[in-house]
Amino acid sequence: MLVTITNAQETFKPEWKSLNKHKVTPEWFADAKLGVYFHWGVYNVPANGNEWYGRFMYEHDRKKNWGKDVYNYHTKTYGRDKHYHDFIPEWKGEKFSAKRWVDMFENMGAKFIGTIAEHHDGFSLWESEVNPWNSKVMGPKIDVVKEMALEVKKRDLKFMTTFHHGFHMMFFPKRENSVLRPVSQHAKAYKTLEFPEGGKYDILYGNTSYKEECDIWLGKLNEVIDAYCPDYIWMDFAQGYVEEGYRKQFLANYFNKAATLNKEVVVNTKGDFFPTDLAVVNVERATMEDIMPFVWVTDFQLGSSWGYNKDKRTALNPVKAIRILAEVVSKNGVMILAAAPMAEGIIPEEQANAMAGIGRWLKLYGEAIYNTRPFVEFGQGPTELKRNPNDDWNAYGSIKAGLNDLNAQDIRYTKKEKTVYAIQLGWPGAKQDVILKTFAGKAKGMQIKSVSVLGSKERIKWSISKTGLKVTSPKKKPAEGDAAIVYKIKLK
Repeated sequence: MLVTITNAQETFKPEWKSLNKHKVTPEWFADAKLGVYFHWGVYNVPANGNEWYGRFMYEHDRKKNWGKDVYNYHTKTYGRDKHYHDFIPEWKGEKFSAKRWVDMFENMGAKFIGTIAEHHDGFSLWESEVNPWNSKVMGPKIDVVKEMALEVKKRDLKFMTTFHHGFHMMFFPKRENSVLRPVSQHAKAYKTLEFPEGGKYDILYGNTSYKEECDIWLGKLNEVIDAYCPDYIWMDFAQGYVEEGYRKQFLANYFNKAATLNKEVVVNTKGDFFPTDLAVVNVERATMEDIMPFVWVTDFQLGSSWGYNKDKRTALNPVKAIRILAEVVSKNGVMILAAAPMAEGIIPEEQANAMAGIGRWLKLYGEAIYNTRPFVEFGQGPTELKRNPNDDWNAYGSIKAGLNDLNAQDIRYTKKEKTVYAIQLGWPGAKQDVILKTFAGKAKGMQIKSVSVLGSKERIKWSISKTGLKVTSPKKKPAEGDAAIVYKIKLK
């Protein structure tokens, strides 16, 4: 029997025809352009490899890819008697501060802010009755979802939670005869298992039946919806492994709860586990080929990986982040950044500095990003953004190559009412002529009233020719102009 949520009017039924009445993209989401959340969990204690540590520490026959080094590291550092659940008491979170984190995220310019609710590892970050393995009763003894929700809702911001738990049933290795094995090739099978089996451990390690996994999957979502009803529930891949009836029931529960609160909420699909006429398309660390007729979302790491890695303390270059943001927004996209805090509750300095750099640019030039819509053309420039036809992971937007190469020869456009913003992805130098070609193409005939450069008091030279709108960069580089400068074009 499928579990339904309490206190929800029956506006939506768990049927695709009924669910499709949900508005995919509220205006607040299309306006927001930038959001942020974080990966914080048990995996932060070993802080090695990435957030998949719990799986790879048990995969003894992995010969390639990410996991082999983790298995060897765990064996050498902790020995084979140390289990994933043994890290839980060591996760203290003693320096966690929702206020400090939300301050940092808000100063970066994020318009929706959230927390991971549960990763693939089956450890929940809220006080749960469905799952005894949770951060309120174990580890840091903090209801992370509650603390973040309360802090975000104090401000004029939207709250999100991310759920990755559709993959939980496949995350830890399974027995060869496991009922989960036929569900997916990702269910790693062994004759014997290294982690404890039976009793209380089965829920954490996913040693349950398929139906139990589906029941737990839905029950966890119901708890967070009922208590907090996030404005955005972000879904990672693999939710399609959950039986369809449960997926439909989740959506009905979420949409109905939102209706009782008069909230417009968002859910995304990373693949095809939800129809795109009720869920926003999500691609990972990628962009689209052109302006899309629908709002889409992409996510990037602030650190070297989604989860904190003590041996790879690098961060996203804020200059590159701004350029990628302009690229994404120009094509009708929204960008999410994921922070990677340390176990004790500190966001590493390099990530904090990256967020501060992004925030400085957006405070000055955010009008070219927030509340905008695509122009008649997304942009121009020589940087080739290549599509990988073999990338099944990002069915809609497999373009990753070239994103880090965007430069001052590349232009991206956005618009707001009778204003067009031409965002030049880098400082071209003083008094350099730039031809905005679209004004001789798809924007030909649009009458221009004035051209200025945001952050500059200089009068900008401009003229219309057969090749487009010619603008001349100012003599002095605007503040934070290494990332991008913005030509503000007012139309008559």
